Amino acid sequence: MNLNQVTIPSLDIEQAITFYSQLGLRLIVHAPKRYARFECIEGDATFSIHKVDKIQDGERTTVYFEVEDVDKKVEELQNLHLHGNATNFDLLPTDQTWLWREARLKDPDGNPVILYHAGDNRKNPPWRIENDISAKAEIKEDNIEIERKYLVISDAFKNQSPKQYIIKQAYLNTDPERTVRVRIKGNKGYLTIKGKSNEAGTTRVEVEEEISLEKAESLLTLCLPVLIEKTRYEVEYKNHLWEVDVFEGAHEGLILAEIELTTESESFALPDWLGEEVTGNPKYYNSYLSEHPFKNL
Repeated sequence: MNLNQVTIPSLDIEQAITFYSQLGLRLIVHAPKRYARFECIEGDATFSIHKVDKIQDGERTTVYFEVEDVDKKVEELQNLHLHGNATNFDLLPTDQTWLWREARLKDPDGNPVILYHAGDNRKNPPWRIENDISAKAEIKEDNIEIERKYLVISDAFKNQSPKQYIIKQAYLNTDPERTVRVRIKGNKGYLTIKGKSNEAGTTRVEVEEEISLEKAESLLTLCLPVLIEKTRYEVEYKNHLWEVDVFEGAHEGLILAEIELTTESESFALPDWLGEEVTGNPKYYNSYLSEHPFKNL
C-alpha cells in the first residue's frame, strides 16, 4: 500500500490554485472552479483540492510538505506575499522535540500547511518501535530456528543413519547480526540468511530459499575463502531427528551434532555418542569456521 494522493476541501478553487502554485506545486489537472490536482516537484505524490460550499469547524486538513531547507523556503515564500500584502506564518522555522524542523502557515481556506524537514527521522527516529506488528508478521514461526549443538565422541551414529548428504558451503557475510550462507546439499543449492542468536545461543531467525545448483556454484566463488565441506548423517533417536556433520578439508577431525526443537524448553533424549554441549559457543558456528580452519584452533 502506498499513500500518494491527498485531497482537501476549498471554498475558492482559483484562489487555492494560486496559493499552492506559489508554494511550489505543479498544476496538472484543472476543472475551473470545481477541482484541481497538483504534482509534487520531488517524488511521485499528487495533491488535489475540490470545491465545497461550506467547511465546518474542525473539518480542516493539516498538510505536510517536506523541503530540504526550511529556512530558505520560508524566506522565498515571504517575498511572494501569499496572504495579500504578506505571507503570514503561524510558526517560523523551529526545531521540534521530535527532531523535525518546522514552519507553519495556513492556506486561503484555513487548512494548516506545515513545511518541514525530517530526513531519516521521519521513518526512523531513535524511538522507532522495532519488532512491531508488521515486523512480527513477517517473521513467522517457520522462520525461527531453535537448536542445540553437541560434540560427538564416537562414530556409532553412522550405523543408525539411513541418509547421508555431501554438503559444501561458504559465507558471503559473517556479521554477528546477520550471516548470509551459500550451500550445496547433494544436487540442490540454497541461500540462507540467519539473524543474531539469543543470549543462550539456541534461537534465531532463519530464512532459507532454494536456488539453482548453477547459481549456488557461482555464488560460492564470491564467498569468504575457507570452504566448509562435510558429510551430514541423519539419525532418528527417540522421536527426534539429529543431524551429525563430519567435517573434512580444513576442518577435518571436527564432528558436530545438532537437534532442532519446537520450543526452547522441549525435552529430548541424548544418544550415548554425544559429548560436550557447545550450543552458543561461537567457536563452533559454521560462520566462524568459514574464517578459522578447525585444525588451527
